[in-house]
Amino acid sequence: MSPARRPGGARRVALMAIACLLLAMAVQGRIEARAAASAGSAPLLYLPSGRYLHFAALGFDALLADTIYLWSIQYYGNYQIADRYLYLEQIYGQVIAELDPRYLDPYLTGALIMTTEARRPEMALRLLDKGIEHNPQVWILPFEAGFICYDDLRDYQRAAAYFEAALKVPGVPPLVRRFYAEMFNRAGDKRTSLKEWDEIYRTAGDDYVRGVAWNHVHDLTIAVDLADLRAALDLYRARQGKAPRRLQDLAEAGAIGKVPQDPEGRDYLYDPRSGEISYHALPVVAR
Repeated sequence: MSPARRPGGARRVALMAIACLLLAMAVQGRIEARAAASAGSAPLLYLPSGRYLHFAALGFDALLADTIYLWSIQYYGNYQIADRYLYLEQIYGQVIAELDPRYLDPYLTGALIMTTEARRPEMALRLLDKGIEHNPQVWILPFEAGFICYDDLRDYQRAAAYFEAALKVPGVPPLVRRFYAEMFNRAGDKRTSLKEWDEIYRTAGDDYVRGVAWNHVHDLTIAVDLADLRAALDLYRARQGKAPRRLQDLAEAGAIGKVPQDPEGRDYLYDPRSGEISYHALPVVAR
C-alpha cells in the first residue's frame, strides 16, 4: 500500500504540503527583509488563488488559510517593503477569503490595512462585502463597512445602508442603532434622524443612552421646527405679499397646521422686520 493510501496518509501529505508552504514563506520573509534593506522594494512571490490552493490543502483549507493569514500580518507589518500593498487585495480577497470564507479575522485585518495604511477604502469595502456575503449572520462586518463610509468616505447614505444591514443581525449592540440614526442627520435628512433618535430615547435601557438620545432629539426637533416655520413663512409671503406680524398668523392663514413651540415649551423667536425665526439658545450638542 502506498503512503498516500495508508490510514492517515492524506493527512500527512497535506500537513507536509502546508509545512513546505510555511517554510517557503519564512524563507521569502528573510529574502524580502534583505532586499528591502538594500533596495527599498521586494517582489511578493506568486500565490495562486484560494480555489487552486483548495486542492493542494487536501481538506485542510482552514489550516492553510490561517497559515497564510499569520504570514500576511508579518509581511504587511514590514514597513521597509515599499511595494507591500501591490497584492493586498489578492492576498486577503482572493487567497485567504476563498480558502476559508467564514474566517472573520482576515476580513477585519485586511480592511484595516487597506483603509488606514494603504488608503484604499473602496478596496476595503470590496473585501468586507465578500465577508458579508459569506457571513450574513455576523454584524461586525457591515458595521465596519459602515464606519469606513462614515469616517473615511463621508458617504453617510451608504454608511446608513451598511448600519441598517448590521441592525438586522440578532444580538447587534445598541451602539449600531445610534450610528444609524446619526447618519441621516449627517446626510441632511433630519426628520428621519429625529424619528430614529426618538425611538432610541423611548426604548433606551439605561440613563446614559437616554440622555444622549434626548440631546439629539432636542436639537433635531428644533431643526425640523425651524425648517417648517421658514417654509410656512415663505408660503405666507407668497400668498399675502408681506411678512406676518406674529408666528400665529401662519396658522391662521393656513400656511402651517400648528405653530410649534421649542422643546422647552416656549415660542420660537421671530423678528417681523427681518423675517428671521430662531431658537433662543445654542443647540444642546453644540454647547
